[in-house]
Amino acid sequence: MRDAIILAGFGSADDVVRAKTFDALATELAENFPAFEIRQAFTSNFMRRKLERRGVIINSPADEIARLRRDGYRKIFLLPTHLTRGEEFDGKIASCAAEDVTIIPPLLSEPVPQKIFAAIVECFPRADDEDLILVGHGSPHRHNAVYESLQRMAGEGVHIGVIEQNDTPSFADVVGRHLREKILLAPLLFNGGVHVAQDIDGDSDSWRVRLTATGHKVRVVRDGLGTFKNFRRLLIESVAEKIR
Repeated sequence: MRDAIILAGFGSADDVVRAKTFDALATELAENFPAFEIRQAFTSNFMRRKLERRGVIINSPADEIARLRRDGYRKIFLLPTHLTRGEEFDGKIASCAAEDVTIIPPLLSEPVPQKIFAAIVECFPRADDEDLILVGHGSPHRHNAVYESLQRMAGEGVHIGVIEQNDTPSFADVVGRHLREKILLAPLLFNGGVHVAQDIDGDSDSWRVRLTATGHKVRVVRDGLGTFKNFRRLLIESVAEKIR
C-alpha cells in the first residue's frame, strides 16, 4: 500500500498559469517524494466545471481523497496552495481532515516564520527607490489578522494590502503609509489569475489604476508566487516536515 500527496489549490482555467504553478509544483513533489502518488485537486467548483467543458478533469479535494481510498492508498497528505486560513481553506480543505488524511497548514499560518515572509519578498526584487506593495486576497467572511502580522514583520518599504473591500489592510490603509513615488505592485497569491488581471492590474478601478491616480509610478509583476521555484520550495519543505 502506498501513500499519496494531494496538491490542492483554488484552481485556474488558464493552461499556461497551471503549467507554471500547479503542474510545476506537482512535478517537483514527485521528484522529492518518489515513493508517493501525487494528485491535484481544485476547491473551486467554477474552475472545475470550466475545465471539464474542455475535457480537463480535476476533482475536488474530498472527491480525490475518496478516489485514493478506493484505490487502496493508506495515508494521504493534503497540501494547500491557499496561503492563509481563509473561507476556502476552512470550508474545503480543513474539513477533509481524518485519521488517514493529514492537512498541511497554509504557509501564512500564524505565527508566520520570518524566513517564509523573507522568501516571499525576495521573489519580487525592487529598485532602491521603489516601495513594494504585496496584495493578497483577504477574507470576506471574517477578518484575517495574518495580514497585519505580515505588515508588522515587513521591513522598510514593504507594504501589505488585500483585495477584499471588507477586510484590512485596505487600499486606503496602504496609501496612508506615505509611500515613495515609485511602486512595485505584486500579488500575494499563489497563481494570481483573475485577481491580478482585474483587481491588481486591470484597467478599471484596480490597485494600479488607483495608485497611478494618486501620483505614483507603478510597475506590476503579474506572476503569482507559485511561478517562483524558491517559493515552491517552501511548500515542499512543509510537506517534508509533516512526513518526518
